[in-house]
Amino acid sequence: MNFQWLFDRPIAHRGLHNAEFPENSIPAYQNAIDHNFNIEIDVHLTKDKHLVVFHDDTLKRVCGVDKAVKKCTLEEIKTFRLLGTEYTIPTFDEFLELVDGKVGILCEIKGVNPCDNSIVKATVERLKTYKGNIALQSFNFGAVKYARKHSNLPTGELFTWCSPDTKNPRWAPSAAMGKLWLARLCHPQFIAYDVRACAPNLSENKWLIKGSKKLPVIVWTVNSEETINIARKYASNIIFENLSAERVEECVGTFAPFACKKLPSQY
Repeated sequence: MNFQWLFDRPIAHRGLHNAEFPENSIPAYQNAIDHNFNIEIDVHLTKDKHLVVFHDDTLKRVCGVDKAVKKCTLEEIKTFRLLGTEYTIPTFDEFLELVDGKVGILCEIKGVNPCDNSIVKATVERLKTYKGNIALQSFNFGAVKYARKHSNLPTGELFTWCSPDTKNPRWAPSAAMGKLWLARLCHPQFIAYDVRACAPNLSENKWLIKGSKKLPVIVWTVNSEETINIARKYASNIIFENLSAERVEECVGTFAPFACKKLPSQY
């Protein structure tokens, strides 16, 4: 297996969205395709077991409806609009039909229960007939383990930041996650790491430096000149948003070379 394509072109976070084209919408994906950027997406299962492309667990922020995606049928999902526009939530099938191998896809498997493989199982099954470049990733180490065992798709683990604020109730789990301990449980083939964990006001991220010697690193979400510079130090590619396509294009080829000896590898 070789997934060099995942590092050759920057990755548009939820599509190349802007004020006109909302996140995770068909025109945002087409905009990314038009600029030859890989696309990062998120998949959920509806109540009636259809895969849809949407980030949040609930529809409140993006659609103004206080209801979980998993509690809606596909028919109901299709009645909602993205950020007050005319655009609806795409199904995974609609998204794959649009991309059709034109660019690479980085697909995040949603869900937090490591014992619930319903979303990753449905995703892996659907992708058996997809011919384009696609990689999977998840915060859920159970989903990563399932994908590694039941597919030949490149699969990575998402790691959030290691907050220095011990008063934050999420400090303990995010600190553990930031140290890459979960990688020992699920054996990812690449790392997708929160760029905020490498901010200049924090101490040197020795955990990520150590991890990068074993696995290639992508950082998310790069959205400023400061985070571009951070990415150049730690990562071989970026997941980006709120940057012009021209600025992102200028960054191609300027990120860190692989510190790991070969691609793919295993933690």
